[in-house]
Amino acid sequence: MDLGVIGGFTFLDKEYKENPFEIVYSVDFDDYCTKIYNENFEHKCQVKDVRDIAIELLPEFDMLIGGFPCQSFSISAQNPPRLGFKDERGMLFFEMVKILRERQPRFFIAENVKGILSANDGKAFPMIINEFKEAGYHVMHKLLNASDYGVPQKRERVIIMGFRDIEDYKNFKYPSRVRADERKVLRDVIIEDENHNESLFFSERAVAGMMAVRKKMNKGRAMNLDEPCNTVSAHLAKVSLNSTDPVYMYEGRFRRFSAREAARIQSFPDNFKLDSVSQGRQYKAIGNAVPPVMMWHVIKSLQKVLVIHQINFSSVLAQYPNNIVQHEIVTQIEPTEEFKYDKAKNVLISLVKSDNMKQYLDRSAKIYYTGKKFPATVALNKLYYFMPYFKGKGIRDLYFIKIARVGTRKEGQPDEDPKDFRLVFEIEYVCQLFDDYKSISLEIWHTFTDTTIETVLKKTKL
Repeated sequence: MDLGVIGGFTFLDKEYKENPFEIVYSVDFDDYCTKIYNENFEHKCQVKDVRDIAIELLPEFDMLIGGFPCQSFSISAQNPPRLGFKDERGMLFFEMVKILRERQPRFFIAENVKGILSANDGKAFPMIINEFKEAGYHVMHKLLNASDYGVPQKRERVIIMGFRDIEDYKNFKYPSRVRADERKVLRDVIIEDENHNESLFFSERAVAGMMAVRKKMNKGRAMNLDEPCNTVSAHLAKVSLNSTDPVYMYEGRFRRFSAREAARIQSFPDNFKLDSVSQGRQYKAIGNAVPPVMMWHVIKSLQKVLVIHQINFSSVLAQYPNNIVQHEIVTQIEPTEEFKYDKAKNVLISLVKSDNMKQYLDRSAKIYYTGKKFPATVALNKLYYFMPYFKGKGIRDLYFIKIARVGTRKEGQPDEDPKDFRLVFEIEYVCQLFDDYKSISLEIWHTFTDTTIETVLKKTKL
């Protein structure tokens, strides 16, 4: 789920772009899953029972995501009936509700198997939804099939969406299915070299045992290469021909999928690291996972709720007819001195187009013009510093904003359009913040980030 939320990966030659989200806290009770997680994510997951989370100490967050066991739900014999649990696993759902009640994030996403809809003769799910509603959320759910979103697997999962604000709830729509030519099948992810890995093939004895009961038991389900694979599960390491698990037939011989093939079936990119744990643990983690490509599509739909409006330049000009901000450099420095920047001050990080790069590379830039669109979320009257962002490189140099105002793109030139308003920043280079360029996410339209120097230093781990 986290990989889909963050994005920034490639699967079967398709780029799933980075999303403007950051993980601030994650826990898992499984040591081995956590080890895989921490090999792949910058933010590190803690090995912890969710019941031990100190909710009041959690960092600020806007969205809670996760899955919870559904096999433990029951309806207790009370009048009126209410949600109960058969064992400790059933309690985990209430931990999620407890966090929502106490912290009230803007959204939550909960994932579960299709069977949750029919648990306890269909009585459990409405009560689960009601618990979420009583925690203060407008709730909707939908059964999604991963194969509809470019995942080479027929995997049906219930995605529950919760919204604190009614407008968010009204504006959200589950993702539409991808076009037929974007859908993937098992043939797309089979690794040819694995067809020569004898450890993956079933013995003649196993095949003979399966064939004896095949017609009666509907076993030996060799997958069609030209269709999405059936659902892969957590016991892939112990897959049997006498079960309903999907298997692959190569030149008349049955074999199981390798761990990397199973990861591909789940839509994990090939650079997702698995080797920190045994192959059996890899299979378990993969089988329990949510297809990141499907989750990415859910998050892209959620982002449409988070529409950031562009600024109205005319309104800003009316409010600030001269300058929005005007600063004087506090410390005039000699070439041999180090500039003392203020970590608490706001900085605008902005993408610089390739045709403007030269003046920022040689640090001669004196004026920065925004495009016709500029996000309305940026606190213009607090801007103090400016950092140019180069695509494929990141940020390095710090500039001081002497003046920020509304102007035009070609001020004073014959072809100036007096109605073509832009924001104009009169800037001055002050120091190189990093030894080399540092990668950082542009969180607004993949073009801008409005933050503080302190946050920049923290994100780049300086």
